[in-house]
Amino acid sequence: MKRMRRIMKTIVSVFIVLLLGLGVLIEKAGTWALGLFGGISIDEIIFHLKVPLSGTDSSTIVQFIKVCLFPALAVMLLVVGIMILPGMERSFRKKREKKTGRKLFLQVQWKKKTKVSGEPFLTWHVPFGVIVAVAVITFGWGTYRICQKYPVIEYFTTQGNTSPWIEEEYVIPDASLLTWPKEKRNLIYIYLESMETSFSSVENGGAFEKDMIPELMELAKENVSFSDDETLAGGATEATSTGWTIAGMFGQTAGLPLKLPIDSNNMGEYAEFFPGVTSLGDLMEEAGYHNYLLIGSDAVFGGRNNYFSQHGSYELLDYGWAMREGKIPEEYKVFWGYEDKRLFDIAKEMILNAAAQEEPFNVTMLTVDTHFPDGYTCELCTDEFDTPYKNALACSSRQVMEFVRWIQEQDFYKNTTVILSGDHITMATGIISEMPADYQRRIYNCFINADAETEMTKNRQFTVMDLFPTTLAALGVEIEGERLALGTNLFSGEQTLAEKFGIDYINEQMAMKSEFYDDKLLYNNWD
Repeated sequence: MKRMRRIMKTIVSVFIVLLLGLGVLIEKAGTWALGLFGGISIDEIIFHLKVPLSGTDSSTIVQFIKVCLFPALAVMLLVVGIMILPGMERSFRKKREKKTGRKLFLQVQWKKKTKVSGEPFLTWHVPFGVIVAVAVITFGWGTYRICQKYPVIEYFTTQGNTSPWIEEEYVIPDASLLTWPKEKRNLIYIYLESMETSFSSVENGGAFEKDMIPELMELAKENVSFSDDETLAGGATEATSTGWTIAGMFGQTAGLPLKLPIDSNNMGEYAEFFPGVTSLGDLMEEAGYHNYLLIGSDAVFGGRNNYFSQHGSYELLDYGWAMREGKIPEEYKVFWGYEDKRLFDIAKEMILNAAAQEEPFNVTMLTVDTHFPDGYTCELCTDEFDTPYKNALACSSRQVMEFVRWIQEQDFYKNTTVILSGDHITMATGIISEMPADYQRRIYNCFINADAETEMTKNRQFTVMDLFPTTLAALGVEIEGERLALGTNLFSGEQTLAEKFGIDYINEQMAMKSEFYDDKLLYNNWD
């Protein structure tokens, strides 16, 4: 019995230490994430807990360890120290417990003796109940603070509700719905990290006095750019579960939000990444395209390698590939891998090689220098603005313009469509705090040399999911019904789901659990 009591006491003590540490970690992590990432969603947190974190920017991990993990570990070590200190005075404690007839969970003493009795001058007793109470209060406070910062209760309440909306509105992207042009056009699709039109000037409809992305706005003016209002600085509204990089890429190529049920297994345990989905890459591969994914970071991060390799057999040209092929110096790494200056240099070489092949090509790229929290400024960047992030935005705008102008000078350009699109709105809290509280932030888009025309580019309510069929239309593909997945071809002028139902409604429906989504798209149970 004594042995069992000791075992139980040890188990309870470990539980208390973990509870205290977890409470501190939850509170610290919540505050840190909100300050660094801005409006990070519960869906994003759950997704990244279920996919590999390999390839994450090391500075973000270091900051998490310093700000969140170290304080939690410090509290845990302090409590462990308090718990084991009485054991160092075992003989005295046994004598004391025998004399008083009481068993004390914790006793810390200072060995200064009185002249009168020879008893310890001070003995501090910490009963078991007090330790438990402190642990519970700490964990409860951390949980309460998280619920204050994030809509945790709302999220789990929503997950308890089921909606048939996705099933009712989803159009299976079957190849039979598509009619390709006789001569297939090449596609260069560039995801611009965190690029939103609010970085433009107030004159253009942006949120700042001085335009940070004048070159991107010039390209939008020269070509086709869809806007949700009358200004040049409109764009796509960020929808539920499309607000981080892989979710934005998934939304734009699969026409769907990226959702993982909280009770599902880790994505690493699945043989495939959403095997029930038919994406842009799948359709282009079937049409004879060679698909490439060129990024300056590790494709493993966020499951990008699984998604693009399994949906379109993309050739993955990521940071590891560049290292192996000698495209960057050995062991070279800055920020998330290598900077955009090198990305565009590598892209020029590989696109020329792709253009020399017989099959049409689809080169998908992702920039990184404008990633939160402060971006990355290379030797091409200037100090014309007051923060590194603004300078990174301005530098990115110039580099994209130079790259587009280079493409336009090449022989293959006449049969190539170039699409520029932000992957999501920025999470950099510093620049967000400078925008008016009521400003409607939108995702940048620009269609260059598209084989499609429309007069309906303004006052369009749409999300990045609509870019899936719109991309195909820009390649001259005719789409029966003008809809694929949850997206609508914007060149067609047909009503988008955001225009039909309102963005708030579709966000509400997509936030709910969808048995169709989980069963058919995530698990591929179509039979």
